[in-house]
This record gives sequence, C-alpha cells and structure tokens, in this order.
Amino acid sequence: MYLTKATLNLLNEQISHEFNNHTIYRNIQAYFSNLDLDGWASFFGVQAQGEYDHYTHVISYLDDKDAPYEINVLPYTNYQFKDIKEVLEKYYATELITTKMIYAIAEQARVDNDQGTIGWLYTMPVSEGGLSLIQEQIEEEDSALSLQSEFMQGFGKSDQLNQQWIRIVNENLIHRLSK
Repeated sequence: MYLTKATLNLLNEQISHEFNNHTIYRNIQAYFSNLDLDGWASFFGVQAQGEYDHYTHVISYLDDKDAPYEINVLPYTNYQFKDIKEVLEKYYATELITTKMIYAIAEQARVDNDQGTIGWLYTMPVSEGGLSLIQEQIEEEDSALSLQSEFMQGFGKSDQLNQQWIRIVNENLIHRLSK
C-alpha cells in the first residue's frame, strides 16, 4: 500500500463528503416529489445515486489498498428550501465544493508521487463502463450549472418565477432521463 497520511486523510474526508452529498440530493428529491415535479425528483434521485456510487468507489479503492478508512457521518441537517432557485444554488455550490476536494486529492497524490491514486482518479471507472471520478465530477459540475442556467431563463423582470417554466423544465428533465 502506498498512500501517504495526507492523501489517506483527504480520501477519508471524501467518503464522508460523498455520503453527505447523497443525503442532500435525497432531500432535494423529496422536496420536488412533494411539489409533484416528477422530472425534477427523478433527476435528483439519479444525482443521489451517483453520489452514493462515488462514496462506494472511494471505499473500494481504500479496501483494494488495504488502507484504513472511517465513515464519519456528518450531523443531520434539516434541509428546508424556500424555492427552486435556492435548491439549484445549493446543488451547484455542492458540486463546486466536491470538485475542489477531488482536485485536492489529485494534487496531494501528485506532490506525494502517488501514481496509483493519480491513475485511479483519472482512469478507473466509477461504475461499469462509466467515467472516472475526475471525469464524472467535471460532468456533474457542468450539469449543475446548465440546469441552473436553464432554470434562470424562467425569471421575468420582476424576479418572479413563471410556474409554466417550472413545468417545462420538469418535462425536459423527464425527457433527458428517458434517453
């Protein structure tokens, strides 16, 4: 096993972070489900599963390296969202933090000359036939920004959200997920 303490600590932090992201997105899924916006709810269900996949991906890597890991569940946060704009801001902010954390792992592995971790981050698929952790994270950050931008097109001059636009985006999400 070649992992420095610094890289191992960052990977352990990532485990907790990915599990927390999973919880955030399940809460967002419930928020949209309660609004009867099935497209939005399904989209965030997929996002939640992706975060859970990242969580297990990091654990599997540490298992393969016979490295110790801890699953530190963060304190419960009762996510109450006032509107969809706030949800999408939380979504994008969460993805930005995740990107920063994954890049920090890559940078620490580079400093440590840990070629195994670097290779794993950039090439090992998170799921069968899928993308690597770095590639998936780039895609997720882009997806969060794209959805936020699409949603913001529905605001009028008075900063009031057009309810019809929410339904249009909902239908667009249903269509995207059915592909």
